Amino acid sequence: MALSGVVGVAMLIAHFQLPAHVPGDNSPAATITQFVLHHHAAILATAWLQGFGPFPYVLFALGVVYLAGAMTRLAGWVTLLASAVILTLSLIDAAFTISAAEAVIHGHAVTASVSFDLIDGPGNDAVGRVFLIAPPLLLPMGAVLLGSRLLPRTFGYSAVGFGAASIILGLAALFSATAFSLATILIIVESAWVLAAAGALVISRKPASGAAAAVQPLPQDVGSRTSASRPQ
Repeated sequence: MALSGVVGVAMLIAHFQLPAHVPGDNSPAATITQFVLHHHAAILATAWLQGFGPFPYVLFALGVVYLAGAMTRLAGWVTLLASAVILTLSLIDAAFTISAAEAVIHGHAVTASVSFDLIDGPGNDAVGRVFLIAPPLLLPMGAVLLGSRLLPRTFGYSAVGFGAASIILGLAALFSATAFSLATILIIVESAWVLAAAGALVISRKPASGAAAAVQPLPQDVGSRTSASRPQ
């Protein structure tokens, strides 16, 4: 489960780096067309990363909810809802990326321009801005962690803080290019949080697994037990 968080972050980083030197949506149409033609395969690859990459990221979040025993708590349900929204927006972003790449190949200049405009900045990037106003995943995850002993409470408080900052930046980014740029920094910090949480989860659960194995009853003692507790 912790590995899925690491994989999700790695795919997110790769998505932002591939392809390199993407022209802005305020570039001339000829520049955008040439860029797409020269990086067609890379653009399709980054569309795949954007479409599938959030799945392991979200899987990590849901795994945290499960291990914290919060599947039936409100914070757990909100985490599930935020996860569904993120997956949906990621697929929409991937769809417009594919549309831009294929439209250029087939000579649909208007379709390519509109699709590129919706996923690239600094002028538009409507899909990117919608990501920022979507329910933040870390906010309910932080509430889940604060209601359990799965990880140190520092992770819970910081997740809530990052989630709150995401809401504020999401609103500000609709009116300010600077706020939209700051959102990139927040994404980097949140990715670092996921990596740290994944590492802490592996470290914290190793001793617990060993302790659970040490106290397992011998076969002749099983019948004397009326119930057995399972580690959460």
